[in-house]
Amino acid sequence: MNPKPAYTHYNVPLEYLIVGFTYCFEVIGHTVFGGILASVALVAALFGILKWRSEDFDKNLMISLSVCIALLWLIPWGVFVIIPVALAVSFASPAGREDWKLFKKRRIAASLALVIILNSFAFYPVSTPVGAEEWGEPISTENPYASSWPASEQHTWLYDGAIIGVVNVRTPHTFSPWSQESSTIALGVMLGMHEERMRQSIEEMNSLLGFSIDAEAFLLEEVETEGSHQYGGEYQFIARFNVKRDDFDTTLADVLIVGFPNIGGEVELLTITRPIISSQEDIFEEKIVVQYADSR
Repeated sequence: MNPKPAYTHYNVPLEYLIVGFTYCFEVIGHTVFGGILASVALVAALFGILKWRSEDFDKNLMISLSVCIALLWLIPWGVFVIIPVALAVSFASPAGREDWKLFKKRRIAASLALVIILNSFAFYPVSTPVGAEEWGEPISTENPYASSWPASEQHTWLYDGAIIGVVNVRTPHTFSPWSQESSTIALGVMLGMHEERMRQSIEEMNSLLGFSIDAEAFLLEEVETEGSHQYGGEYQFIARFNVKRDDFDTTLADVLIVGFPNIGGEVELLTITRPIISSQEDIFEEKIVVQYADSR
């Protein structure tokens, strides 16, 4: 005789509930779980700070910042748009300015705490990069140039005469998939992250081919491009760069970066570095990009 299954408060077998939660985590674990975790932490921290030892609860700020956290899932460029707009709206009305006079210190503390939590979320591990089956096994899964903030991981392949890198990067400024890749690549240019990745590719080439090229002597020069290109019926954001040596102006290699956005705060960047001496003439690397898109 089989034992009677345990039931939850809602008369649902506990086993089914556990299986359901496990399935949801497996489905969303590497895409949106980090964003959900950060959002819950932000709302909980906001409520705690506004409620702690406070006689008057700042309900307007609680509602406003909760809406801002929700908008992180929708607004392109995330905090870079939300924060200026929220501040402008907050100070635009007399009632808003009066609320700032009443709750100034607590509002500043809450805002700083949210910024710290949001930036701490950038340390949340990203998913493991995966390449197309045609590329074979990666030549490197190590990340000597990977930044700890934001969290990122890169796997590298040598295929069809090109160095291919798949980089998964945490995007703490937005959980939205819209313009996620363009904002991340633009921020990467400002922070010099793409040059660090380029140096990793050069180091991999050194170890694989026995070269002794000084990776630190190279730099990236951004090339004006259309901003997007159609691959297999879908448009993807792209950025192109020339690899040059700091002591002369000749282009040594071409770099193409193609962004693949995800909801939840993690973006996939496909980086293809091809020496200028290659016979490959397709600057948009249709073959490799389509292979990767089909493997996702």
